[in-house]
Amino acid sequence: MFGYDISANPVTLDPQQANDANSNLIIGNLYMGLLTVNRDGSIGTGAASDYTVSEDGLKYHFTLRQDVYWVNVEGYEKQCTAKDFVYGFTRLFLPETNAPHAADYYCIENARDINMGWTAYTSRLGVKALGDFELEITLSYPNPRFPAMLAEPPAMPCDEEFFLNARGKYGLSAECTPSNGSFYVRSWNYDPYASTDVNRVLLSRNRKNAEAWEICPAGLNFYIEKRDDFVPDFLHGDTACIALSNDEKSLIKGNYGCEEFCSVTCGLVFNRKFELFKNEDFIKALSLLANREEISAAISEFEKAEGIVPKQVTMSENNYRETAGSCAIPERNTEKARELFLQARSGLNTDLFTGARVIVCSAAANTAVSYIMQEWQREFGFYCVVETLSENDFKKRLQSGDFELAVTELSGKYNSPAAYLEQFRTGNSENYIGYSDYEFDSLIKRAVEASDLEKSAEYFKQAEQRLIDSSAFLPLYYKNEYFFTGKKNVDIIYNPFSKTVNFTHAKVKKR
Repeated sequence: MFGYDISANPVTLDPQQANDANSNLIIGNLYMGLLTVNRDGSIGTGAASDYTVSEDGLKYHFTLRQDVYWVNVEGYEKQCTAKDFVYGFTRLFLPETNAPHAADYYCIENARDINMGWTAYTSRLGVKALGDFELEITLSYPNPRFPAMLAEPPAMPCDEEFFLNARGKYGLSAECTPSNGSFYVRSWNYDPYASTDVNRVLLSRNRKNAEAWEICPAGLNFYIEKRDDFVPDFLHGDTACIALSNDEKSLIKGNYGCEEFCSVTCGLVFNRKFELFKNEDFIKALSLLANREEISAAISEFEKAEGIVPKQVTMSENNYRETAGSCAIPERNTEKARELFLQARSGLNTDLFTGARVIVCSAAANTAVSYIMQEWQREFGFYCVVETLSENDFKKRLQSGDFELAVTELSGKYNSPAAYLEQFRTGNSENYIGYSDYEFDSLIKRAVEASDLEKSAEYFKQAEQRLIDSSAFLPLYYKNEYFFTGKKNVDIIYNPFSKTVNFTHAKVKKR
């Protein structure tokens, strides 16, 4: 039995509706998609034993395994077939499902029309069962990331019979949550007024699928904690693993297993809704006064960023940063900064040169912005006030737009340059700075729809460079994440993008 702390009660274990980290963490151990993503980023088989892709990248043909079964805590048992994947995708796009990530799969033929209510004919969806164990998916345009997307929660299958019998409670209790993956929900208890001993989601091994995926643990305990500090539980051996940032890694001392992931880029952003920052020349002038070498030396535990997309990101089996190369990030240039400032000065309201707020949520960010602010004060007489916030308060301020500048951590929810760059697309809900550029949006679209990975990487690189050139995001340093496992625990797989942990093959060494 392996234990793991989670920060809140899962909202739902319905893969098509889940939209929070704790739900997706557990869903990843309950369901099995057509394909899986291996530890190194390569694509592996899941419920499909094999698949082929047409030369134009539009048609995927899957042969499904015949030894995959649905089970639940009340003894439900049924073979998982191609029809379950058809129904899963149908539910994803039905308007009444209100699936938060349906638009991510609009590359599937007619998916957008169904989801937007432009057609009620779900039979037109490009997902067809050609038999009990043969499935065909047709795309409207090529998507190089599509195989990886088939391993993510929205693409999980759904047993129509079980779903209808759940009568609106699908994924909301142990009895109403099925599993076609490694584990099933044995019990799910949560009382906001009770202790952690009561608040937990307990999973047991799906014995029908145990041989198909060599499921090792007998069960999993997800402890729903009311506190943020999970380190004591890990050090006491109550939990099997823990993920920590650069700032926290020193808390773990001893002979523990450790993996390092460079998956976060920290950078400076300007809120373009603030009057001063509507002037792009002024923003560029401020950016050119940032001495990234000096900042890197001051916070030596962090590595100077080579671009917006961090080094952990891959495209298929290729490292994106190595494929695309470093971006051209302007280094400190006082002369050019003064030139741009003089161009911008006539259009600036200098009454706003005092008191602009910079929000940060870490000591490293505070150090970095302090060095930059000194240059702004000396060269332009531009003064700022630093507000150091808790992580939760920082997020709230970003989302509300209640800031002028911020040193923010840019992370991706999945392994792709798109996960980082799309946050700056016009109208994106996470585009807190109000950035809007038609050419940038167009580059992202071309990258996502490119016919091959090389073209896709090149478009992403151009989009990345465009963000930097316009000072929409000034990359400062990379922030690493560390995944620690117990001294005898092995084969636990952590995904630094989705923050999920796969326990299917987890083992305890005898020695």
